[in-house]
Amino acid sequence: VIRAMRHDARKARQPADDGGSDIVVNTGLVKATKIRRRLGDALHTGRVVRVWRDAYDSEFTDGIVVALIDEWVALHEIAHGVFLDGVVLMRLNDVSTVRDGHNDYIERAITMLGQPVCGFTCSPDASTRDLLKAAAELHPLTAFALGDEGDEQLMIGRLAKAGKKRLRHRFLRPDGTWAADVDRWKYRQISSIHIGGRYIDALAKFGDPYPEDDPASAPNLKSAETQRP
Repeated sequence: VIRAMRHDARKARQPADDGGSDIVVNTGLVKATKIRRRLGDALHTGRVVRVWRDAYDSEFTDGIVVALIDEWVALHEIAHGVFLDGVVLMRLNDVSTVRDGHNDYIERAITMLGQPVCGFTCSPDASTRDLLKAAAELHPLTAFALGDEGDEQLMIGRLAKAGKKRLRHRFLRPDGTWAADVDRWKYRQISSIHIGGRYIDALAKFGDPYPEDDPASAPNLKSAETQRP
């Protein structure tokens, strides 16, 4: 579904450009069509876009579109204005506004810094399950966000199983230690999928070994599966 890629992710905090004619706001069917067209143009040209998801984000996400399929868009995120970081996949239905975020400075900086834009290819009809399984093959840690009441909760860890309706996932805490239990989540709860990025890469490199890889590191693991509140 997805071919090999580079990774690295986090939110760009660059002040918004006030230039006005490049904005497309999602307000219904017409909006959704325009948003897909704008993202498709960015995929073709390689220009940086700035994306808002009003349901979850208080800020925008800058990035280069690397895939656009039936229900998802994938961006190679740009952190701190010019640094290519990780890849984030967002549900198209959540995208509310798209603006062209390209300028000569960003283009020069990305070119001179030398990090290539990732290659990312997925089937047009790839499901959330398909994308999660592919993400798990591309990075040691599987990361996704749960959308709930206007907020997102980032869940980083290891994909234990991708069932037909639910996935099983062991959570890796921010301090690099593994949760004892395996959580179960429905695919429809997932609002975004994250592949790599400096924060996620650091947890993968410096966090504790995965319990099944190093049983001695966690001798008292519980076997029960719970759903994290």
